[in-house]
Amino acid sequence: MKTDSRLIKPQILSACITLLASLSAAIVRAELPPSAHAFIEKRCVDCHDSDTKKGNLDLTTLKPDFADAETFALWLKVHDRVASGDMPPKKKARPEPGEVKAVTGWLAESLVTAERTRLDAESRTGVRRLTRAEYENTMRDLFDLPGLSVQSGLPADGSAHGFDTNSDALDISHVNLAKYIEAADKTLDLAIATRPTAPAAAVHRISLASNYDAGVLLMRGDAILLRDGKLDPVFPPSGPGALQEHAGLGEHEQLGIFNRMSSVGMFGEHREPYYNSAFTAVYPGRYRLRASFWSLQWDKGQILPSRGTEVARLNVVHLPPAARGGGHPSELLGYFDAPSLQPQVHELNVWLNLRDTFSFVAASLVPVDLYRDGSWGQKGGTMGYTGPCTVNDWVEVEGPLHDVWPPRSHRALFGELPITEFKTAEQKGIRPPVHTSARQEGFGRNRAETEKGLWTVESKEPLADADRLLADFLPRAFRRPVEEAVRKEYVAQVEARLKAGDAFETAMRWTYRAALCSPDFLYHVEPAGRLDDSALASRLSYFFWNSGPDETLTALASSGKLHDANVLGEQVERLLKDAKAQRFIDDFLGQWLKLRSIAANDPDKKLYPEFNPYLQESMVAESRAYFRELIEQNLSARNLVQSDFAMLNEKLAVHYGIPGVSGSKIRRVKLPEGCVRGGFLTQAAVLKVTANGTTTSPVVRGAFVMARLLGRPPQPPPPNVPAVEPDVQGATTIREQLDKHRADATCASCHAKMDPPGFALEAFDVIGGFRDRYRSIGTGDPAPRGSIDPRIRIGFKLGPKVDASGQLLDERTFAGIADFKALIADDEHALLHNLAKQFLIYATGRDIAFSDRAPLDEIVTRAEKQGGGIRTLLHQIVASPLFQTR
Repeated sequence: MKTDSRLIKPQILSACITLLASLSAAIVRAELPPSAHAFIEKRCVDCHDSDTKKGNLDLTTLKPDFADAETFALWLKVHDRVASGDMPPKKKARPEPGEVKAVTGWLAESLVTAERTRLDAESRTGVRRLTRAEYENTMRDLFDLPGLSVQSGLPADGSAHGFDTNSDALDISHVNLAKYIEAADKTLDLAIATRPTAPAAAVHRISLASNYDAGVLLMRGDAILLRDGKLDPVFPPSGPGALQEHAGLGEHEQLGIFNRMSSVGMFGEHREPYYNSAFTAVYPGRYRLRASFWSLQWDKGQILPSRGTEVARLNVVHLPPAARGGGHPSELLGYFDAPSLQPQVHELNVWLNLRDTFSFVAASLVPVDLYRDGSWGQKGGTMGYTGPCTVNDWVEVEGPLHDVWPPRSHRALFGELPITEFKTAEQKGIRPPVHTSARQEGFGRNRAETEKGLWTVESKEPLADADRLLADFLPRAFRRPVEEAVRKEYVAQVEARLKAGDAFETAMRWTYRAALCSPDFLYHVEPAGRLDDSALASRLSYFFWNSGPDETLTALASSGKLHDANVLGEQVERLLKDAKAQRFIDDFLGQWLKLRSIAANDPDKKLYPEFNPYLQESMVAESRAYFRELIEQNLSARNLVQSDFAMLNEKLAVHYGIPGVSGSKIRRVKLPEGCVRGGFLTQAAVLKVTANGTTTSPVVRGAFVMARLLGRPPQPPPPNVPAVEPDVQGATTIREQLDKHRADATCASCHAKMDPPGFALEAFDVIGGFRDRYRSIGTGDPAPRGSIDPRIRIGFKLGPKVDASGQLLDERTFAGIADFKALIADDEHALLHNLAKQFLIYATGRDIAFSDRAPLDEIVTRAEKQGGGIRTLLHQIVASPLFQTR
């Protein structure tokens, strides 16, 4: 009888799979070699047998079956603990180096063999989609829309092995897909021009001198009426005096307009910044913003030079329709100097979307409680205020500025096709172009134009034009060559929409949206094994720019030249020198050093009244500028923890107690002799993200240092072990509480590793200020003011002394943070090795496997032979097989 072959083939396949699995297991399963068996019997089984089973590990029953994932993980742990010297424990006799080398050598060889067998059967990096940041940057660059904001509308990314670029963290759901459709629609709304000619650029000069807004002047009664440089007590009837009603009750109330067309100044960081109501963007595009700021000191009716350079903060504010005032999302433009008495004009180019405006506050001035104790308008309150003011003369906005029309975003979709008026009578039966409220946020659509008629992209040969346009767009969007068959599928979508009655522009729009929501766009599409040139170009650009490759990278990939070592090195330099490399610095630091969490908690106002947003944003700016300096100057990894310079502005310099720095600009500052600053460990941003806003914990900070800077993450705490809660009343120190905690043998071994770095960092409070005593809201001594502004009331006390001394696991001791930094900086190899590991995890989207350790060592060795600079390390990473393999 003839057997159906359709039944035989699955059976044969199943049998083959079973046979191959058994053969694979037979290959990797073996008895322990004599040297390993003797080592384990002599050094390990006392604690790790079936009776004792410390750490839940029984080595007497652990088989050398490295093909099994759980068994592999256990043997890997054994290898690392023995190789590091953690095991056998120090209380036992130390094994001879030859013994250790024999057992770790056998384990390493076995683990590598098993792992490579597994990895050869699969891709190293799993299929991963774009992160939110990558998606937004890719859309911005694809359409030349630098102000596009879609990231906040997408679901949050996960995190694995410290970064959100890892494939294990980037799942996708129907929620993601729905949000991608919304984001694509928003992008196309902004990208497609809706008028044949560019909106005319206009200059809007705004002076608050003529803006008698009672709310503004009442909240900020802080400018002075000048006539011929002298104080004038007379207000015009319609001016601020009439609005404030109580003007004239005292010198400070005689506030209003400057005869030089200056606006109100601001003497404090009020709850709401000033929202400009005289300008909102009608058309999206680039604008030139100019603003004049200066400062003065107001003291008993006299105008005096201010303390120095005050600072104004400018924001772009995104206003919803028919809305004004606070509570709307804003985007920081920057901090700008307001020098004493002499105006300084600042100019910058910004992108504004429809209904965007801007706000400003006097960032450098301390908060003043105008309503304290019912003192509003009284001599002891606002009328009695003496202090500096930040003054705005005028703000000038010019735009929208378009060097070409239609704009590049539109040309990326429709090239040079004409924009013509859509006439319903002549195009009967054809649906007009998409016209939604969202679309009206595009280039130039407003009510008046809608009443006049609709404009649309016209094509006399729609299918031929669609094919041509998609042949240009799809490779750029998908970041690699696109086969003709794929392109024809998209052309077929256009044809189907045209047959259904859509206008050409609408049909193309729907097809573009489909492409932007496809896996080809949303995912990093890479071949298994060695990356081809297109995939290498994409990996390189997403590493350094957080976005897709530009025309130069694409051209090199198309010509097959990108794998050439010299060409690749040139491209690394080009990408790092480009302004878009700031995305890499911001994103990498945001995750590696957790700077994304800088605003996760607000410091307790009673304990840290000097804290404000300007200080927090200066903290982050310092860390970013410092990392950029390390890369640009190709400095060594030693500078990660110790250096003779810092990147500071005046706000940070005062916070750190470093004299001679003025203004808001972050710049390189040589540190004075004996200064404890220098390196990431003592930067306020790192110290803040490792604190909870009220207290510090050596455990948290120590674990951060071990994992992030040294690459030795501590083991997770055992279950049912309560956390140590610091005493904010100041009765006991955290060190005293930890001493009791460490008395538990279960906790002692891990705390011996991670507590010392945390003890050293106890020299810094939750906002990164240096301290020798803890602050307390309970009992304690009166606190000196130090560098805290004299207008800030101090309500905290000084509690117990800080002990920042400790002992490392290798028994080296340190008396404080300076000694600790010197000890850590001496192990420059470990710092560079860990940084290389972090770069690779971030760039490739996968963790470092055991079999990657030797190639990683080679990368670090090559970098060290060339001086060990961080920029050199980046070059070696990009040139390595680890980077160039999926």
